[in-house]
Amino acid sequence: MSTATEWLRKYRRDGQVGRHKGTGLWCFPSPAQDAVLVAEAERTPFFSTRDLKAATGFPGQKDTIISRLRAEGLRAQHAAVKELLTDEHKLYHLAFAESNVDRKWDSVIFTHESTFTSANDGPVLVYRPQGQRYNPQHMSNCKCSGCVSVHCWGWISHEGAGILHRIEGHLDGLQYQHIFQNVMVPSVWMLYPEVIIHLQQVHSSIYDSRVVQIWLSRQADVELLDWPPRVPDMNPIENM
Repeated sequence: MSTATEWLRKYRRDGQVGRHKGTGLWCFPSPAQDAVLVAEAERTPFFSTRDLKAATGFPGQKDTIISRLRAEGLRAQHAAVKELLTDEHKLYHLAFAESNVDRKWDSVIFTHESTFTSANDGPVLVYRPQGQRYNPQHMSNCKCSGCVSVHCWGWISHEGAGILHRIEGHLDGLQYQHIFQNVMVPSVWMLYPEVIIHLQQVHSSIYDSRVVQIWLSRQADVELLDWPPRVPDMNPIENM
């Protein structure tokens, strides 16, 4: 009975058997249309399926576009977010790496401040092949960290985590000097008694302020590393 019903549904008044008009599109993109779609996705990897369809005139819908891109090794994945670097920054980074190949990092104190917040920006999707997460063409660049919530400063070393200090109010040079003098140095000496502190810190107007630099220059037991700018992924405290 179900078979008869199915054939009756397909049987048209003119006696022909086939699909009724208006019951959907049979989409068979040609190899040339597939090639145009893939080429556009490689050229503009941050385009959505809707953008790719509009840019190429591809006849298929979202699922067809996704399947065609997957067949060519392009999958929608979360883009790696890296700071925007100039050529000068890249040369600085390379020089720093070459000059610190033989450094003993066991006694280096890595410091940073962090804002714990609930940002509104979600992950960015990008169509890219496997193994291309950190290809500059497939990375999303950012210029700021987001809105302010709870602001903290902390340090870690080879021996483990140090003090996590909450920053009250606006951080300036005087408060940063206070953190160094009353938080960082005493807590570091608990793990590294009577040794020279090899200190890492990022560049900012606060860290490089005159009051902080004067205080550091007067500390015979604190040695400041020449840390390059815009290298958050080189600082292991970022993972913590």
